[in-house]
Amino acid sequence: MARDLNPFQISGPVKPAEMIDREDEAGELFDLADGGHSSRLVAPRRYGKSSLLGKVLSRAQDAGMPTAHVDLMDVLTLGAIVTRFERGYNRALRGPIRSAASDILKTWKIGVSLGGGGFAVKMSSNPRIDAESVLLKLLELPTRLAEKSGIRSVLVLDEIQDILNVEGADGILRSVIQYQADDASYLFAGSSPSLMAKVFSDPSRPFLDHALPMELGPLPDAASAEHISQRFAASGRDAGVALDPLIEFARGHPQRTMLLAHHLWAVTPRGSRADEGAWLQALKRSFDGAKHLLRARYEALPTNEKRLMIALAIGHGTIYEAKTLAAVGLKRGSVAFTLDALEGRAEVVRVDGRPVVADPLFEHWLQEKGAF
Repeated sequence: MARDLNPFQISGPVKPAEMIDREDEAGELFDLADGGHSSRLVAPRRYGKSSLLGKVLSRAQDAGMPTAHVDLMDVLTLGAIVTRFERGYNRALRGPIRSAASDILKTWKIGVSLGGGGFAVKMSSNPRIDAESVLLKLLELPTRLAEKSGIRSVLVLDEIQDILNVEGADGILRSVIQYQADDASYLFAGSSPSLMAKVFSDPSRPFLDHALPMELGPLPDAASAEHISQRFAASGRDAGVALDPLIEFARGHPQRTMLLAHHLWAVTPRGSRADEGAWLQALKRSFDGAKHLLRARYEALPTNEKRLMIALAIGHGTIYEAKTLAAVGLKRGSVAFTLDALEGRAEVVRVDGRPVVADPLFEHWLQEKGAF
């Protein structure tokens, strides 16, 4: 008898076949990469960015291209950047391409390898190693692979804004990448609009206007509803009247949509139809599991940002109304600056031009906190 397993994944990037929609975005990003163009993608965290990038890389792999997903979150040193590139290649390269890359790295003798201890071990035994020289050499790998195979590489540099933590790192990357138009395409991605703007739009930074921009929006309601309905039906369930409030609450937030659907499925027995009570149970389970992290996020905000977040939650975007501002103790003159800061970190996004809290569960928590 087949096991009755919850079909809604709530952690980590989802498999390309399990993604909701995003066909247009994936197609556009792949076509840009295939044509030799670099792009940059901005989206809040937990918004499906890594899943979309995985889908693009899967298409590139199917086309025979060497790929790597390099996660640069929280890097603090050039050595850490080298290690992230090494790990990205180690996870992605397969078959003859992996063998060719491994042979090249062995010839270079820079302490980077596919498998084994790798550069982290090299650094631990020799902390004074010249990481900049190693990184400059490692960045040449797509060019060397192209010389052997005639095929361009596609590399994702995720959370690229964190290279700003390492003085001079963006200049080092740019010094090599700018000459690889025929050898590699880069997909830069980040979760902080303000820092991404600093990397790519600041005239003083090396990556000024280096990549074509794309902003990842919310999931379409119809596509989300269809995805949930199909997976309920495939497991002998019916999302029933719970589906509409779930879609309305989630507002196209990819991870929150999956989280709510996961819990709705869990409280809906096989052979039954979810009702309003099931929806309320699913919402409570989702909220209870997240509220401690939501509190931590709130407590990390400066005072005026706390006030504005509550104003957005309880005022549904009417943040300049006197009664809304009075309710949270916020002065009208500080709204614009505070809103810019929240949008710059993607805590707030625009929906039809109106600022809203990006995370619907966070908004729900703020509404409870702000019920004066």
